[in-house]
Amino acid sequence: MFDNVNFWIDRVNISGGRPIEILPYLSEVEERKNDRYRCYVGRLKNYTVFVAEHGISLKGSLPKNYFGDNLHTLTRQDVKRSIDELGDCLHTDISPALVTRLDVSNILYTKRPPSDYYAYLGQKPYFERLQSTPDTLYYNNHQRQIIFYDKTKEATAKDVQIHEVLQSLNLLRYELRYTKRISKQLNTDLTAAKLYDTDFYRRVVQRWYDEFKTIQKLKKQGFMTNKINTVKDAEMALFASFLQQSGQSTIDEFLAELKAKGTFKERQRYSELKKRLNTISSTFEYAEKSDMIQELETQAFDIARYAR
Repeated sequence: MFDNVNFWIDRVNISGGRPIEILPYLSEVEERKNDRYRCYVGRLKNYTVFVAEHGISLKGSLPKNYFGDNLHTLTRQDVKRSIDELGDCLHTDISPALVTRLDVSNILYTKRPPSDYYAYLGQKPYFERLQSTPDTLYYNNHQRQIIFYDKTKEATAKDVQIHEVLQSLNLLRYELRYTKRISKQLNTDLTAAKLYDTDFYRRVVQRWYDEFKTIQKLKKQGFMTNKINTVKDAEMALFASFLQQSGQSTIDEFLAELKAKGTFKERQRYSELKKRLNTISSTFEYAEKSDMIQELETQAFDIARYAR
C-alpha cells in the first residue's frame, strides 16, 4: 500500500556514527559544498541518497526499489522485505529511520476510463479540489494531498512497461500523501520499523479509506420535472442539469476565473456564489447513487477490510 517513502537517519542511529561510510555503496556520487556546508548525493537503485555529517536522507519509491515499478502493490510483508533490502544495500540498519514522507496508495480497476469518474467526486472538507488535467484530480491542504490519476497513461508517459495482463484494464490510482508533520497526523513516532507493524499498517490503510469516504459523492443526474411549476423553474432545472452533467470542476473553474479577475471586492461573495450554484445544482437533482461511485466505494472498502 506504500509508494513514495522518504527517510531520515540521524548519525546517532548509524553504526560508528559516520554517515560518510555508506558512500562506497552508492552510484553516481557527487560532492556538493559551499563555505558552510558539504554533502554528497548518490543513487541506490530508485532512491536518491543525501549524505551529510549529521545524517542520511533517502528519497524514493519503495515498490520501485523492490519490484522495479510501482504498478505492484506492497503488502505489509513486502514493506518489511523492501526496507530490509534497502538497509542491506546501505550496510546500515534503517529500522530506526524517521519517515519524512509517506504515500499510501492502491490501484482501483475500473470499468470505464479513470477520467470518467472525476465528475462524480465533489468537494472534501478542509481540502481544495483541483483538476489540473483531464486525467488527474487533486485534493490539497497544507499537510497532506490526495490524488486520483490514470496509472496507465502515467506509466506510458514515463516509458514504464505495463504487464500484458494489465494492458487492457483501466487503472485508477488513488493515493493519499502525507507530506508534513506525519508523526503528529498519525499520532505515532513514525519510523521505518513502524511501517510494517501489523496494527499501524491496518490503521493507516483504514485512514486511506476514511479519507475517500469524506469526499462528497455526486449523484446520477436527471430532471426532477415534478418541481417545475413556472417558466423560471424550467430555466433553473435546465441550468441545474448543465451544472450536474459538467461536474463540480465547472463551478470551481468559474469561481477561479472570477477570483483571478477580481470580480468581487468582498471575498465572501465568492463563497455565497459557490453556495448558490451548489444549491441550484441539487434542487432539481435526481437522487440516485451513480453505479460508477458504487464501483469505487466497493473496491476501496474491500482493500481496507482485507489489508494484511
